[in-house]
Amino acid sequence: MSKLILGVDGGATKSHLAVFDSSGKCVSSETYGPLNHEVMSGSYAELEKRLSELLPRVIKNAGATIDDVSYAVFGLAGVDTDAQQVLISDIISKIGFKNQMTCNDAFLGVAASCPNCVGICAINGTGFKLAAIDNAGAVVHICGVGDFTDDRGGGNWYGGRVIGSVYNEIYRLGRPTIMRDMVYKLLGISRREDYLEVFTEKLEAGKLDKVALNSIVFNAAVLNDAVALGILEESAEQYAGGIARLILDLDFPRDKTVHVALIGSVFVKQQVKILQEMIKTRVESALDCQDVVYNELDAPPVAGAIMWAAQKVGFEFDIAKVKTELERCL
Repeated sequence: MSKLILGVDGGATKSHLAVFDSSGKCVSSETYGPLNHEVMSGSYAELEKRLSELLPRVIKNAGATIDDVSYAVFGLAGVDTDAQQVLISDIISKIGFKNQMTCNDAFLGVAASCPNCVGICAINGTGFKLAAIDNAGAVVHICGVGDFTDDRGGGNWYGGRVIGSVYNEIYRLGRPTIMRDMVYKLLGISRREDYLEVFTEKLEAGKLDKVALNSIVFNAAVLNDAVALGILEESAEQYAGGIARLILDLDFPRDKTVHVALIGSVFVKQQVKILQEMIKTRVESALDCQDVVYNELDAPPVAGAIMWAAQKVGFEFDIAKVKTELERCL
């Protein structure tokens, strides 16, 4: 049997696993639940139990054993510190994967979107995260701990700023914003007295349309609402500052193009692209003549795990073909 590679994208709600052979064919795959130890009641012990059952199964479905896997890349949410990386890598090694890379799932965006698995990934989905793989192979990730890392992005942050800005207008003499009428319409209210009551009620009942709430700041920004534009400027400043800092600190030569992958629902699914343009402008200003190219990830993150593993063993894979194979299998 030709040697195989395994890619794993493990999230807090859903995970994808895929096994590819040396020809670039997906020979086994599985969609699974959480593989983030932080959302498991049993923490690391429960993660070990799940992986011990799941990994041999997905390999067996390829008609193989773990010994047939030349390399495996595990991109897992919850691998945020060196200590966590060592603990989980040891678990995976104990299961039988000796040649493997265990890392935060943010790095998969780099491997899936940037040539030769070198570049930066900026995540703006449920949360905020930045990760980089430089020309020397160094891997660095920053942010992602909410208020503790002053993250100003991610779906919950935009929605919170919208709600807070409207509250400021109606109860603190805050700056007027057209977002007030947009939020009132979303909540189905017409009086300020109902504002917090109805919002809290919908939130606790799980009836608040968070996607629509997040979109309000972007839709208002298109209409040149100063408050909405200010919120997006806050977010752009944090993303651009992190991207520029990574480029300056790591092995990204000034005479070479740096590729930045933008992933997550806010970047990819949001039709209004004002935030992206703000980020690009600020990065350009910070780096002067550095050539930076941006693209939105249009492949599942597990594709990054496959591309990275293929690079490690010398398989010459094309990301478009990997994406096609994953669409067929997942």
